[in-house]
Amino acid sequence: MRYALLLLAICVTAAAAAAAQTAPAAPQQTPAQFPAGRAPAPVALPGVSVSTSAPTSAPALPRPTLSRESAVPLSGIVLMPTAFRGKGLNSVGLGLDFNAAYYIGRLYGKNTYDWTVEKKNYLDRIGLWLLSADSKMQVQSEDGWRPAMAAGVQGILKFRDAAQPSLNQPSVTTKINSKNTDTYANAYVVFSKRLRRSKNIILNAGYSDGDMPKVIYSMSEFLSDEAINLGNGRPATAPVRIPSGMLFGGILWLPKPDSPIGLEIMAPQGAPQAPVLYNIHLGSLLKLNFELSYLTFKNGWDLMGMFQFRYNYLPK
Repeated sequence: MRYALLLLAICVTAAAAAAAQTAPAAPQQTPAQFPAGRAPAPVALPGVSVSTSAPTSAPALPRPTLSRESAVPLSGIVLMPTAFRGKGLNSVGLGLDFNAAYYIGRLYGKNTYDWTVEKKNYLDRIGLWLLSADSKMQVQSEDGWRPAMAAGVQGILKFRDAAQPSLNQPSVTTKINSKNTDTYANAYVVFSKRLRRSKNIILNAGYSDGDMPKVIYSMSEFLSDEAINLGNGRPATAPVRIPSGMLFGGILWLPKPDSPIGLEIMAPQGAPQAPVLYNIHLGSLLKLNFELSYLTFKNGWDLMGMFQFRYNYLPK
């Protein structure tokens, strides 16, 4: 059967070639048959009008107002990720970022604890380094009203170049920094969506589970185990349980493709002293990658200065 079909196909091909060779060729006119400076007149068909004017150019299509990708990484705001990869790439695939954040110190802060001597704190050294690797898989691209979705993990190395400030309490005379180096890990799921009317504004929301709340508790002496136990009337050495769940979100605005401005909110769930960290991304605006962080907790708040650098490794 196979050979019969092959033979039939060869016969059909040969017949078509023979018919093409025997068909009369259409007469063609050479340029010498036309008067000088004249072209052959168009042939008019019945019921069809023929225009002899020169063709007009097609109307220009409207140019897009904003590119989907920026000149800087949009895979994260400050400490937490977005659902996009690289410079805002909106496609399913893998992403890998490296991030370095350095909390220099507290610019100004207030507290209302009855056991503190000083109610105001300013220009205190923190010296906290956070080096992290963020690996994600974008599992859903953004389209219409549908947000982009990604899931990933973060690994964080924390170390200090200065001891944490001591508590302003007469009975506590030693530094409360118990460890200069620590490692943390957490997993997360995150959703990101560009606004339909303004493509240069990105909304971000997600949930993480792991050690990220412990990072927040290391940013202020008022969130140390000693301070929390003093406020609750417990022994200073009693362990404090820090939950692992945390909600995070934020907004990114790109007034220029290379100058994003962002706000990031990190809120551990059910945590003692109810801390909430606000990271304000102003680095591209100041050209120095200098950021501000506002940490609020029960009976107090701190305003901190930090530097932050994000490097996108994948996709290139």
